[in-house]
Amino acid sequence: MKDNLGLFGHDDNTGEMDVNALREALKQNPGGTARPAPSVREQRGSERQATRQAAQVRRKRRRRSSMIAIVVLLLISGGAVYLISGWSKKPDPPADFTGAGTTETIVKIRNADGLGDIATTLLQAKVVASSQAFVQTATGNADIAAIRPGYYKVNEGASAQSAVDMLLDPGRRVGTVALIPGNTLGDTTIVKTREVLPGYVSQITKAACVPLNGVADCFTTDQLWQVVRTADVTELGLVSWAVDRVNKLSDPARRLEGMITPGSYDVPPGNDPVAVLKSVISASSVYWSTTNITTKATEQRRDPYDVAIIASLVERESITPDMPRVARVIDNRLAIPMKLQLDSTVNYWRAESQIATNDADRSDPANPYSTYAHDGLPPTPIGAIGQDALSAALSPAEGPWLYFVKIDLDGNSCFTVTNEDHLRCVAQAQANGVFG
Repeated sequence: MKDNLGLFGHDDNTGEMDVNALREALKQNPGGTARPAPSVREQRGSERQATRQAAQVRRKRRRRSSMIAIVVLLLISGGAVYLISGWSKKPDPPADFTGAGTTETIVKIRNADGLGDIATTLLQAKVVASSQAFVQTATGNADIAAIRPGYYKVNEGASAQSAVDMLLDPGRRVGTVALIPGNTLGDTTIVKTREVLPGYVSQITKAACVPLNGVADCFTTDQLWQVVRTADVTELGLVSWAVDRVNKLSDPARRLEGMITPGSYDVPPGNDPVAVLKSVISASSVYWSTTNITTKATEQRRDPYDVAIIASLVERESITPDMPRVARVIDNRLAIPMKLQLDSTVNYWRAESQIATNDADRSDPANPYSTYAHDGLPPTPIGAIGQDALSAALSPAEGPWLYFVKIDLDGNSCFTVTNEDHLRCVAQAQANGVFG
């Protein structure tokens, strides 16, 4: 049957009727006026046009995506070039002075200061232009890494290398004083040679005097002695167990004798005498606190200050190997009681150093330190106390000795129990030229 009205569609490939197309046509035209269906050619034309439009859309999308990708790549590559140029550019060197500088100043290197700490100290003192320059210059320098704490005279406005060189120059380390055991606060005359051995007060005064830029603004020995005599010992930092005894002493010039312990000290140059003496007394108190003097004194039923006096006698009377036995002789004599009869105490009052004293000096009652004229211990220690002497006083050797005398020029002593044996040792000492 012919379908001149176009009511029936046909599949182009099978020739069968398209029922669905018929139903759709009837829905749209229920009244019966039929519209002609598009021909196969028209359908194919529409499909080709749709295909071309879809292709155009895809091509536009691809072009747009390509442009975006190109822009992104340009941004990435530009950033990479910027970063690479930034990495390859060397940073500016840290600020640094040139030359060795001019104006002298003093800096303090503290215990356990690291390279950064030293650099900061130098920067604050206007020695270097930047801490970074000093650190860069000093890094890897073993001598700077091992630098001793203390005071150093350096120049302001110095290059980092000059600052390193100055800190390593031994002549630039100032304010250092070495206080030896047995020495006293005051100067001592060696009788045999008439040489004057400077005491602690003279040594400390000299160490604290550091001229800067050709000008020496220093305190005098007399000014430091005035501090020794009058300053509040508690404010000076004196060890607590000595405060009461020291405050009761009648001789102000000798009240701090024996309280400064031997050793190497860094005193603050250019400072006032009170601050300088305080630095030494306080450091000595730190040492005293590390000993067991208070515990041992309690065991011996003594005041710690008396133990210090005994230790000072041991220091002045013997060489190290003999110290424990000398301490025992002193203990044995005090226990009897028996006069100590030590020449060292007579010499202390006279500010002299000699092996033997004469009868007049020994028997002089005006000498409160004469252990020939007075019983018991002298009023104060008679000099600075070394560690060996203190250890001997805290733990004397066991023995019955009551006498001792040096019998050779090396300082070795002969220890005896009876006076008769002691006189034989004295004769041996005279034969060996000890008293000559």
